[in-house]
Amino acid sequence: MLPITKDYIPVNKYSRAGLKLKAKRGIVMHYTASPGASAKNISTYFASLAQQDGKGRYASAHYSVDRNSIYNSLPDDELAYHCGSETYTKEAVARLGTYPNNSTVGIEMCIEKDGSIHEETFNNVVDLAVYLIRERGFPNVFFTHKGVVGWKECPLPWIISPGEYERFKQAVNAKLNPLQEEVVTEDEDDMNKVLDYAQWTWNELDKYIGDAYNDKIIDEWAWVEKVRKKKLTYGELLMLKVLIDERRRKKG
Repeated sequence: MLPITKDYIPVNKYSRAGLKLKAKRGIVMHYTASPGASAKNISTYFASLAQQDGKGRYASAHYSVDRNSIYNSLPDDELAYHCGSETYTKEAVARLGTYPNNSTVGIEMCIEKDGSIHEETFNNVVDLAVYLIRERGFPNVFFTHKGVVGWKECPLPWIISPGEYERFKQAVNAKLNPLQEEVVTEDEDDMNKVLDYAQWTWNELDKYIGDAYNDKIIDEWAWVEKVRKKKLTYGELLMLKVLIDERRRKKG
C-alpha cells in the first residue's frame, strides 16, 4: 500500500467541523469530477473552503486517491461533509443512520483527463479500503455516493459501468479473505500442485501463516518458509487452514 500523506485541513465552518463520528458504519465512494486533478489538488481545494465569506459551500472527504498518492485531509474518525443531502435512500438510512456523514468515511477517487479511473488508482483505492477495515475499524460496508443520496451520479465511472463497482468490492474481499477462495480439485494430483497466486496473495498468506507461528498455533517454521519460497501446494493450504482455524477456535 502507498504511504498515506496527512494533509489535515484546518478546523473551519465549511470543510472540517472538528466533530467526532457517532459511529463507524460504512465507507462511501466518490469521484472528483475534476479530470486530471491530483489527490493533493483535491485536498488543497478542501482546505481552501475555509476562506469563504458568508454563505459558502460545505464539502470535504477524508481521503483522496490518485495513481501515485493517497492524501488524508482530516482524521477518519471525524465528520466530513461528503454525503450530506436533504433526502437519503431507504437503504442508507437503515444501515448508516439518518445523517450518514456522522457514521461514514469518504474516499474521493481521482480521474484521468478522459474521465476514467486508472487501474493504478483503482488498486490504490482497494488497498485503502482494506486498511480502513483492518486497521481503522470500519465495517466491510460500501456505498456509492448515489447509493446514499439517490440523486447524485457519483462516482460517475461506476454509475456508467456498475461492473467496476462490483469488481472493486470483490477485490477488497479477496484481499481481506485470501484463504476463503474455493479450491476445486478433480483428482489427487491437483492437491499436489503449487499455488499459482499473485504476489499480494502470497503476502497475505505470509501474514496468516506467520501470525499462526508467532502465536504458537503451529510450531514448524518450515511452513512459513514454504510460503515465502512460494512452494505451498493446494493440499497443504487446505490442511493448514483447517488446522489453524480449529486450533484458534479451541484456544480462544
